[in-house]
Amino acid sequence: MRSGRRTRPLLGLLAALGALSLVEGGLRLAGVSPAYEIGGTGNWRMAAGLSAAPLHGARDGHAFAVTTNADGLRTQLGRARTPGVTRVALMGDSTVFGWGVDDGGTVADGAQAALDAAGARVEVLNAGQPGYSTTQAAWLFEEVVAAYRPDRVVLFVPMHDYNGVLVSDRERLLGGATLAARARIRLASTSRIYQVLRRAVWPRTDEVALRPKDATGEPRVPRVSDAERGLALDALRATLATWGGTLSVGFLPFHGDIEGTRTDRVGLDWATAYGEAHGVPIVDVRACCVGDAAARVLADDPGHLSAEGNRKVGAAVAAALGPRQK
Repeated sequence: MRSGRRTRPLLGLLAALGALSLVEGGLRLAGVSPAYEIGGTGNWRMAAGLSAAPLHGARDGHAFAVTTNADGLRTQLGRARTPGVTRVALMGDSTVFGWGVDDGGTVADGAQAALDAAGARVEVLNAGQPGYSTTQAAWLFEEVVAAYRPDRVVLFVPMHDYNGVLVSDRERLLGGATLAARARIRLASTSRIYQVLRRAVWPRTDEVALRPKDATGEPRVPRVSDAERGLALDALRATLATWGGTLSVGFLPFHGDIEGTRTDRVGLDWATAYGEAHGVPIVDVRACCVGDAAARVLADDPGHLSAEGNRKVGAAVAAALGPRQK
């Protein structure tokens, strides 16, 4: 009798699992895909060897010319160093890359022009990549930028870090760090039932990343958490230290900063605390270029700076680098 009572729950569990398997199989046959595909992104960069290639973004009403070197960086600098010349690498997302502007019109170009005008023996490496997060920037540094042996890296914190995703960029590269994270990744990458349920319960589930202000209540994680950002910066500092290089954390202006209507910035408090704890300077140039926003951002994509805006911001970056770069 007792044996029968113990067996019934087990049989019920097996029946439930069998039913779930049948539903999963049916959804697979119906063409339903899991919410997340393992190995999607996290280790890419721009194509190498582009020569004034015309790029055109989904929101842009114009094409712009992009040239990249053999490493997929938007720069004419090679890996070999010029004796007696300091090398500064700017890293970050599309704003650092110079999305929407032709070659010669990026923040790095503006900084280089200002440093040259001041007689500073400094060369500026543009190591920005469109769509990047801090985790991706740290990956790119180890894969590519470290070979350029920069004396200083300024990593401008991408706002992509704070977007809500199913799997963080670090998890894409290394897998989940905890049992709960591994379970979440497995659920998102294998369960079609979960995909159907999330589409029924939460809006905008087909969007890979949601900005914090667009959160729908769906269980998501930041593309880069504060802890993951700290690990990325720790790795950067450790590698730079092997040849005496240093790291700075930076913040570039957005449209609202240039208009003078924005006073806050997500991540600044965290970066300030990290900088104080580890001796990492903050290069905050958000207030550099208030006024004439219409000329300093792209008319068809105000989320990115125009060539004029990049020139002014670059000059502010050059000034913020300090006299030790001269």
